[in-house]
Amino acid sequence: MANALRAGSPCRRAARLALLDAFTAGAGLGYLAHQYREVLVANPATIGLVVLFTVALAWVIASAVRGLRRAASRVDAIFAEELRKKPSPRPR
Repeated sequence: MANALRAGSPCRRAARLALLDAFTAGAGLGYLAHQYREVLVANPATIGLVVLFTVALAWVIASAVRGLRRAASRVDAIFAEELRKKPSPRPR
């Protein structure tokens, strides 16, 4: 138990890893932007469309995940209801 308290909750660890990933991605993108500055300035429309499509794809994936979670919770509720209706396995 002391080890679990020392390590922190899984939610806190996930948040730390997410921040580290965001920092790493930001540093990588900053490096690429520095290296390809002329390309970025020369093609703003193409880059804007890529960003727009990336955001749209992320939104579609998030919507799909939300829908799948909702469906899974409905299936879990159906299973729980059916298990409550099941008679006891003990002999009478």
